[in-house]
Amino acid sequence: MKNFYHLLLRELKLFSTNTVMLAIFIAAPIVYAILTGEVYKEAKVTDLPILVVDLDETPFSDKLIDALDDNQYLKVAEVRRVRQDFKTELLQNNYQAIVTIPENFQADIEQKRHPEILAEVNSGNMLTGNYATTGIMNVLGTLNAGFEIGSLQKKGMPTAIATEQFESFQISVSRFYNPSSNYLLFLWPGMLGTIMQQVFLLVFALTFAKEFASKSILELLEISKSPIYLILVKSIPYWILGFLLWFGLLKLLMPYYDVPIMDGKFAFFVLTVLFVLSLTFLGIAVSVAIPSPLKATEILMVVATPSFIISGQTWPLHQMPVWVQHIAACIPLTHYLEAFRSLLLYNATLNQIMPQIIGLIIITVVSFIVSVILLKIKIKRISIS
Repeated sequence: MKNFYHLLLRELKLFSTNTVMLAIFIAAPIVYAILTGEVYKEAKVTDLPILVVDLDETPFSDKLIDALDDNQYLKVAEVRRVRQDFKTELLQNNYQAIVTIPENFQADIEQKRHPEILAEVNSGNMLTGNYATTGIMNVLGTLNAGFEIGSLQKKGMPTAIATEQFESFQISVSRFYNPSSNYLLFLWPGMLGTIMQQVFLLVFALTFAKEFASKSILELLEISKSPIYLILVKSIPYWILGFLLWFGLLKLLMPYYDVPIMDGKFAFFVLTVLFVLSLTFLGIAVSVAIPSPLKATEILMVVATPSFIISGQTWPLHQMPVWVQHIAACIPLTHYLEAFRSLLLYNATLNQIMPQIIGLIIITVVSFIVSVILLKIKIKRISIS
């Protein structure tokens, strides 16, 4: 029993001196619990931006616009007076829906001609699309009843009878960008991107860490002491294998699962190259800074694990606390998934995903510079010793 207690104390001592293990075992659950709670603490999506096209410009249409803006799920971001194809603007302005109030709306209601209000909902994100639909239908349904009941009461009809005849206008709802609410189309790209990030980070976390741990880095330094040269030598084989696997996988599985082929193939290629480069240099920076292969992979997994939650793939990024948004902006997956979804569902162009491209370029450049500096310092130390 004495030996048993001795071994227990020994294990606790080993555990307490391993900072990475302490971070994973104690800090990670606390941080992830707080992070997840902060992301979903509102429990519902609010203030979704919508565009209203008011072709009537009457007190009735103004009342309808005010009611939409007062709904907890909606926020009227813009009102326009001319009807045109706004779908190209949805991606840039992040509008969740377009509500069109027809011409002669008030006059048609007063003349019992039952005008039709068109609500076009962006279903690219099923969660926000459903919330937007609920908010619009609640507002239009309530006003529909209010307009008709008020009109009938003015004519002397008793309230009890008037409430049974309350449809003053029709409501037409159309959904675009994943109108069938295909859950595979919604979730599959996000999971693929997440897996891709995990795989590349794991591989590159081991590149230099294994070399330093086994002292085989000396063999490389006999050939070249250039940090950039060594980074390229260590990276290019994985780039070739990774691109062959990634693009081959998509080529085979997208038709198999009836996922539509993207129009912007060049834009997707550019996006994916930048995504891989950002993961490469991020992984190498950690691999050089933490020369232990085990610790390097542990640290990167701690960083990468919550990335899907805060990427904006399921819960809108703009609904998260600002400090969480800043963390998300530093993770390559956030930019990749947002642009991937835009290309897949919205047929976006390279210009339309430029904010995400710029985000990946910044992460790539910063990670590359850090990697080169750290590796140069390590090479200098080895040369001196």
